[in-house]
Amino acid sequence: MNITLGPQSFLNYENNYKKNTSFTSNYQVLNKRRPFCTYFFREDLQWHNFARYLNLRFKNADKVNIYNAACSDGTESYTLIMSLIKHLGSEKAKKFFPIKGFDLNQRQVNTAKSGEIPLLPGIYYLFDFFSIKLHTLFSDKKFLDYVTLKNGKKGVKFKDNIKNLVEFRRVNVLDELAKINKNEENSVFLCRNMWMYLKENEQEKLAKMLSEACGSNSIVVLGKYDLSASKAHSLLLKNRFEETYIDNVYEKMV
Repeated sequence: MNITLGPQSFLNYENNYKKNTSFTSNYQVLNKRRPFCTYFFREDLQWHNFARYLNLRFKNADKVNIYNAACSDGTESYTLIMSLIKHLGSEKAKKFFPIKGFDLNQRQVNTAKSGEIPLLPGIYYLFDFFSIKLHTLFSDKKFLDYVTLKNGKKGVKFKDNIKNLVEFRRVNVLDELAKINKNEENSVFLCRNMWMYLKENEQEKLAKMLSEACGSNSIVVLGKYDLSASKAHSLLLKNRFEETYIDNVYEKMV
């Protein structure tokens, strides 16, 4: 069976998915509240294992640079902050901050900067809300160390001490990578669930630029849709990356 990868296959998938009438109304509400939707602790990355992995990998580094491309409304950056603090403690986690998040959508960047994240509607809300509680040890004290509840339980607002651990800007990922020093050491590039929105020549350019940017002990992280709806995996392998023991995490061969 032939499988077509790239942006068109992802759009076809989304269109077919929305034809399910029971899903359509939820999809419309979801996109009104959180366009280009993502959610906390998205399951295509084992966040807590990933935090432990970062701790081990960068144990000898004084500073680690984390870039969150296509950061959307900030949920991914905030998820990583919570994971690192939970497993490393605030003091050890300091060297990973501030995370640098960037996205092309100004509205999303503004939401991320505000730290006020609306939770997903309906059944999605339950998943979003309880995923934060579950991953912060299912304790109100731990949960409220990070956020305050907004509008009942329809949204969360991250506290200033958490918001200050990430910087959000509106910028194109390719433009941002062009500014980064070549062979940058001890860096993490989160480029998750974004490749399918790029044309094939842009995907190739992104993979090449990541290879040039990554120096010793630097990694690239993908999302599940990058694997199924783009050529990200094969392009990273072509550009001298290899998979690690953590799913969707790649390191550059030296």
